[in-house]
Amino acid sequence: MDQKKNTFYVKDFDSSKKQIDAVSPTFCAAKWLQVSLHLTNGKTHSCYHPPTHSIDVSELDANPAALHNTTQKFQERKLMLSGQRPSGCDYCWKIEDAGHVSDRYYRSSEHWAKHKIIEIAQQPFDFNVVPTYVEVNFNQTCNFKCAYCSPHLSSEWEHEIKKFGAYKINGQEHNDIVTLKNIGLMPIDESTKNNPYVQAFWRWWPNIYKDLEVFRMTGGEPLLDANTFKILDYVYENPNKNLELGVTSNLCPPRQDIFDRFLEKVKLLDSVDYNVECYVPDPKDGSKWQTWPHFVIGAKEKAYHKNTLPSIERDEIPQTFPAIGHALEDDSFTYLYNYKDQACKHFILYVSLDSVDTHAEYLRNGLDFETLKNNVRRFLKETTNTSVSFINTFNLLSIPKFKNYLEFVLELRKEFSRETQSIAEPFQRIWFDIPLLRKPEWLSIFNASNAQIEELKVTYQWMAQHTDIVSYNKTFMGFKPFELDKLERNIQMITDNKYSVEIVKQNKKDFREFFEEHDKRRQQNFVDTFPELAEWYRNIT
Repeated sequence: MDQKKNTFYVKDFDSSKKQIDAVSPTFCAAKWLQVSLHLTNGKTHSCYHPPTHSIDVSELDANPAALHNTTQKFQERKLMLSGQRPSGCDYCWKIEDAGHVSDRYYRSSEHWAKHKIIEIAQQPFDFNVVPTYVEVNFNQTCNFKCAYCSPHLSSEWEHEIKKFGAYKINGQEHNDIVTLKNIGLMPIDESTKNNPYVQAFWRWWPNIYKDLEVFRMTGGEPLLDANTFKILDYVYENPNKNLELGVTSNLCPPRQDIFDRFLEKVKLLDSVDYNVECYVPDPKDGSKWQTWPHFVIGAKEKAYHKNTLPSIERDEIPQTFPAIGHALEDDSFTYLYNYKDQACKHFILYVSLDSVDTHAEYLRNGLDFETLKNNVRRFLKETTNTSVSFINTFNLLSIPKFKNYLEFVLELRKEFSRETQSIAEPFQRIWFDIPLLRKPEWLSIFNASNAQIEELKVTYQWMAQHTDIVSYNKTFMGFKPFELDKLERNIQMITDNKYSVEIVKQNKKDFREFFEEHDKRRQQNFVDTFPELAEWYRNIT
């Protein structure tokens, strides 16, 4: 593994890796500290790579922590502590076997995990962990029908299948609602209000909130879910300065006022009113003071207040302080100081986007690329303590305009870099990730032709020419070494795990069969949208 690249991803990566390896050769902190919850159907997994498994609803009344601490996770933790490889984590094992750094190391080295490694390694495998990273899907309401999605994750997909029936692919039914229901993927029949998993979450929430370092809401489309706004209001009313708060959105809600409301809520998180009530025993000695117990004042604020408490006479209090001074009978006094600050450490807007322009709109039916771009820029311009991270579910149709996709990222980095932002401590505001699509198989990158793989290699070389190493924490404009590593490992994963000629041939047939029906239902045209693939598409037999 090339450790040089990874020092740019997290601070002190090498020392974190040694700490991880000291626990066991297969240890992953995400199995303990990270949880993705699909409350629509009662499913869970640790990070998003392993397949989901069911939560035992019978345990939730007595122990809502069972949303995360399931019997299956207990067994997987036990395997990891003994140096064995849980089968559900094969995504990382394949990457490591190919000689690259997997997400097991990346995630375990991040701020929400690495400080807990020693603590969790010393506990029995079956203790109830309080996670520091929680991702939640409250319901499947969504105004998009992405080509690789499913009725259990999108209400629009569900409506289409109910209207036209399941797709017929190679003699099999694809996205059939009855089948999805039989295997437990469709949302349960109870409404969100009566959903036992959602109810358990809200009982669990106050117990985990104070320890949370990352909380992310996904969907469906979170901007169409009342629980999203309930969370935003909760954080505003109960500030957590250690929390990174995030929402994954398609950023094209059916009405623009929905985005406007969301944006206003995020802006509020940057301007929470804090009241600090201070007690000064001796008005002639401003260094003797203390805050009232209901507010724990931070070191930065404490130093500030010490510097603004000179020796004063009692009758000078109202003139000396912009806050409210109140004299007490023993010649001491209190004053109330009000200031605005952030409700959380940081807010991240994750934007699902797999290509650009008409390619993106075709893949993610319902997307208007110009609307997305405008909303992204509004978000970055009108908020400060925020960043945007594009999630490219990397698939076969991501390849043709992948370079254009990266150019869009660079364009935003240039526009919203340190040089153009009036912020005290500049930081990277534009991120992207390229996790590989696993299903459906006909859209998988493992069907890529040699020419397509070469195209990705050319894009990799172009990225290398725009890599920001020397000025990594100064301009925030170029690509980072770990981003090159992610593309490099994707290319190697494709090369090493490419489907056989027979499977690719069948997948191409399935691809055409799916998109012919897809175009008929949605009044779209694959050949017109992807002219660079037109000949390839027509020659599928």
